[in-house]
Amino acid sequence: WMKEELDLVLYQNRVRLIRGWDDLFNALDDHTGGLVLMRSSPYYRSVREFQEDGNLWEDRLTKLRAAFDAWIDVQRRWVYLEGIFFGSADIKAQLPAEWSRFKSVDGEFVSLMRRISSRPYAMEALNIENLQRTLERLQNLMVVIQKALGAYLEKQRNDFSRFYFLGDDDLLEIIGNASEPGKVLPHLGKMFASIAT
Repeated sequence: WMKEELDLVLYQNRVRLIRGWDDLFNALDDHTGGLVLMRSSPYYRSVREFQEDGNLWEDRLTKLRAAFDAWIDVQRRWVYLEGIFFGSADIKAQLPAEWSRFKSVDGEFVSLMRRISSRPYAMEALNIENLQRTLERLQNLMVVIQKALGAYLEKQRNDFSRFYFLGDDDLLEIIGNASEPGKVLPHLGKMFASIAT
């Protein structure tokens, strides 16, 4: 695990993101399971060094799994919100508090990803001070932003009931491109059955 390299991919020429989460989680689960099996061996219990090393690695892999569980969620939420806030000046203008909150999250997340990009090894993540707390805080902030965004979309739907026929992504695209009829036009057929686009 000391040489286990994270699979990073460049996202929009801005930051490298982790991909291959399934392989990473499978490897973590396999090795953690292997440690549990070794612990049941009589040889494991009779040699103190095995016990110490086994406990150390089990602790490291458990911490790594917890960090990556939070990390995958933070990364997924960040990609979703980044597309919304950086893709539309209208959304930024209509939700200034959430935009400000997201700018803060964005700066911190991009900084974290740049740090891991410089040394893309799985175990390096454990060397990042307060990683678990940072990820949980970013996760909580983005949940708040998403709730506010959801409330905003619900208000838009209450103002114009035909918006109920659209999913959140379609509605965000309409709101974000309100001044560009060409980008709104494909969604009209979803709101009005008799219109073919």
